[in-house]
Order: sequence, then structure tokens, then C-alpha cells
Amino acid sequence: MKIRKLIIENLRGGFSLIEITVYIAILGLVSVLAIDFLIQIVNTYHRARAEREVISNARLILETIEKTVADSREVYGPTSRFNQDAGQLSLVTPANPAPEHPTAFVDFWIDNGRMWMRQEGESSVALSAASVNIAKFRLERIMQGLEVETVKITLEVDYARPKFATSITLNSTMAMRGNY
Repeated sequence: MKIRKLIIENLRGGFSLIEITVYIAILGLVSVLAIDFLIQIVNTYHRARAEREVISNARLILETIEKTVADSREVYGPTSRFNQDAGQLSLVTPANPAPEHPTAFVDFWIDNGRMWMRQEGESSVALSAASVNIAKFRLERIMQGLEVETVKITLEVDYARPKFATSITLNSTMAMRGNY
């Protein structure tokens, strides 16, 4: 009976203003910490996604160019631009020529921060996503002995949104084997 009376008296008394203020302060602190933790998780996810996108775009571009260069016979000099950060590579290749020609041309270039490829007789194809920016496509032409032509490529790819800025620079050197 005494316990029941004590409980009823405490229920009638309610909470004091100090107790309510302390409870609200503790709840607010826990809420702020939880929200900050969730924001950090979301930002980490977006940063990792940006890095994946930059790396996958750079690899796709470089692998496509490497395969095309390896299959090509020579660099087409009049339309290729070397030793510039926004270069252009034009190749003479035996792959997919028009019926009346033994070879075809393939071009790689940058336009408005995107990497493009065009095979002769076809429309241009974007090799990079709109979410990345091609900051550098630098080409160097290297002539080796025995008439072997080599192209050195420096490719720098940035993420287009500055909040999650990430960048990668890849270098590759490949010889043209289309004459073998």
C-alpha cells in the first residue's frame, strides 16, 4: 500500500522545468550526433562514387584508344594534334573500311570536356560520361627504329562536380602493330 501511495504521489507531481530542459538537451545532442554521422556516410558514399566514375571512365577511354592504336597502321598527321593538352589523334586503320577503300580513319578528340571517337562513315560517339571532365589529352608521337610508330598518351580525368572533386592522370605508350 505504501508503494502504491508513493507512486500515485509521484505521478501527480509531474516533471520539473529543469528535468524537461535536461531531457530536451540530451535528445537534441543525440539527434545532432546521429544526423552528423548520417551526413558523413552520405558524403563518403558520393565521394567513393565519384572516384569510381573517374577511374572507370579513364580506363575505358584509355583501353579503347590503346586497342585502336594497336590495330592501326599509322598516325594520320594532317589532322592529329600533338604536344597540346587538348590534342587530337587520327589513325589509319584496316578495321571496318568502306568497301571501296583498303583502310579507314578513326579520330579521338576532346570537345567541351568530353572525349569523342568517330570512325569513318559513322557518327561520333562520346567515350566519357557527362559527369566527368577530360582536363588533359596530351599526345606525343615517337618514331622508333624499323619504322615502328609509337604514341604516348597522358589522360587526366576530373569529376565534374566540385563538391566531390577527384582526379586521375593515366599515362600509356603503345606501338602500332597494324603493319605487322
